[in-house]
Amino acid sequence: MEQANTVDDYLKKLSRYDIYNNVFYRGQSEKYKNITSSVSRDAGYTMNEGSIYTEAIKMRTIEFDGLMSPIECLSKMQHYGIPTRLVDLTIDPLIALFFAVQKVDSESHGNVYVFVQPEHSLNDKRIKLLSLLATIESPKIDVIKRSYLERYSESITEDEILEFASEGAFIKHSAELQKSNERLFCQKGTFAICGNEVVGREIKKTVLPLDSIEPTMVIRIPFEHKQAVKKELDEKYNINETTIYPELPSVADYLKEKYKKVDFDLEGAYSILEVKNMSNSGARRCSIVAVLNKVLRIEEIKDIGIQIIDQYRSTNDVVWVYIAKNGDDYIMRNWMIRGQWIRESLDPRFKPHLIGDVDELGYIWRFEKSYSTLADYYGEYSFADDKILFTQNMKTFEKFEPHYKFMLNAFESGDMKDLEEYAIDNASDITKFFLKFGDYGHSRNDEFNKYLNYFQEVALHLDNIVLWVKKEELNSRTKRYLISNCFRDAKLHFDRIKEQALYWKKTIDLSDDEYNEINPEKIERKEYQYKQTIPLNPVGLGVTFNLDISQNTDNTLNIRGTTNLFDNASLMISLRNSNGLLLAQNKSLVENGRFDFGRLGKEGVGFDKGKYKVGITLAIPSVQKREFVLKAGLEYENLKGKYVDRTGIGPTISYTEEFEI
Repeated sequence: MEQANTVDDYLKKLSRYDIYNNVFYRGQSEKYKNITSSVSRDAGYTMNEGSIYTEAIKMRTIEFDGLMSPIECLSKMQHYGIPTRLVDLTIDPLIALFFAVQKVDSESHGNVYVFVQPEHSLNDKRIKLLSLLATIESPKIDVIKRSYLERYSESITEDEILEFASEGAFIKHSAELQKSNERLFCQKGTFAICGNEVVGREIKKTVLPLDSIEPTMVIRIPFEHKQAVKKELDEKYNINETTIYPELPSVADYLKEKYKKVDFDLEGAYSILEVKNMSNSGARRCSIVAVLNKVLRIEEIKDIGIQIIDQYRSTNDVVWVYIAKNGDDYIMRNWMIRGQWIRESLDPRFKPHLIGDVDELGYIWRFEKSYSTLADYYGEYSFADDKILFTQNMKTFEKFEPHYKFMLNAFESGDMKDLEEYAIDNASDITKFFLKFGDYGHSRNDEFNKYLNYFQEVALHLDNIVLWVKKEELNSRTKRYLISNCFRDAKLHFDRIKEQALYWKKTIDLSDDEYNEINPEKIERKEYQYKQTIPLNPVGLGVTFNLDISQNTDNTLNIRGTTNLFDNASLMISLRNSNGLLLAQNKSLVENGRFDFGRLGKEGVGFDKGKYKVGITLAIPSVQKREFVLKAGLEYENLKGKYVDRTGIGPTISYTEEFEI
């Protein structure tokens, strides 16, 4: 999920899909967790779908005169709110955006769902079958076969029925449907038609939600920005209730909302949690952090920022204000809005960089573009139970402690050779400790978080010692001075961990039995998993590689080769020894089916004899050149074969080859 605060933000995010013609959009409130057809929202509707269809036509025959097919009749029913298996879509992203932000008083966010899917004409066999299912009482295969033949004067096989019935389909935008539903013209609308649950070779009455088809992208417009976005749609694009809905009542809704007076009281709307003096010799400066106590619109939040700045500007030359939506965001420093004020008469030498745009009153603002979606991410992946956090960090610290003590003793005894040898031999392990401490997550207790940070800090300083040890260009005196500073800071954090351990263990009520039972290695943290949303091309390109590895006289290497990947593919090469240690990396673009990574290794030194592994990767589409993505697809849906990996953070291609020097 991505976030958009303005129409321009929204359109910019969608621009990546300009390479596709078959893009569909749906806007709705986030409080609706599923995209369902109206007929599937009540078990009675689902079980009597055929009767609803038949009775609707019988009761208003004149309304359906001239409509020749079930899909046209369903479209007419959808317009009048009769339960159907259709889901409203549009091919205009701005109209979908309007539906996402339409209810500005609802505190729910607005979402736009983007689908890149094959589009089907009204006469497509799949559409005819799915719309026919809405008209018949029994979903038995023989009944469907007979009804299909009677309705369309053509036959359909059992395999086709089972395939088409099991999944929804997207209907191509067309003028034909507009005849049966006048709103489709105003809304540039079309439909997805939902399929049925299929078990084995039996079709059930249950109508599936559209959720069974993964959206390619979901864009959230946070509640705080909904009203501003809706206003922008009206004033800049003439998209509002009156242009979306052709009926007269829409005018009343539009005018009442436009001229409604809104009162806002700042009393109790926020709490100030931090006030820090940031002054220097040239300017009096302070920083204020506030957290909201209720849900507010962005203009109201901006008013809070102004009120806070005005409270402190008389005694300062520079004021910064940071506003978080709630306590979790405060802990993660996930700000909704940042404000800044700088005294105009302040000496330019002491004026800080502007954080954003200056408004007409002289305040500077930065509206964060990912705070809402980041909050979801942090809530799902970053926060963990305090008992687990303490145990993970402490048990890992117990394994880290011998490294710290050996290196400190070597340094204090003046044995720099021992220290340097140990640091180099254990460099990889020390870095892993640092990464582990940083990856265990966060507590919702801010003071406990400060304690947990000591673990990562002590590992960071040891990791920095390794870096200074490897700096061959430093003289021994400078190197010893820098390492001494690292040990000084490491000891400070090491001692705090030891001193406060019992206090925090008692504070979080962690018993010895609980501590002993928790195994950090067996705790699995939830990780983001990529999902393919654009259908794979069955006749896509089967990727191949051929490498030419040559050894130079100084034992450096030249690696080049051929591939059938499209031109402008950006490849990365990684060379590792038999222990997995990374020795060299480089990049190359594919041109006319060829790539060349140039010379690998330090000239005049090269590589030792032994076994090596070379890995070539094609990174995720978002970092590739547009010319390549146009052919490969935004999700590499036009590439296939054993080297394609669709797990992790996105689709990639990985090729490895072992060789010996």
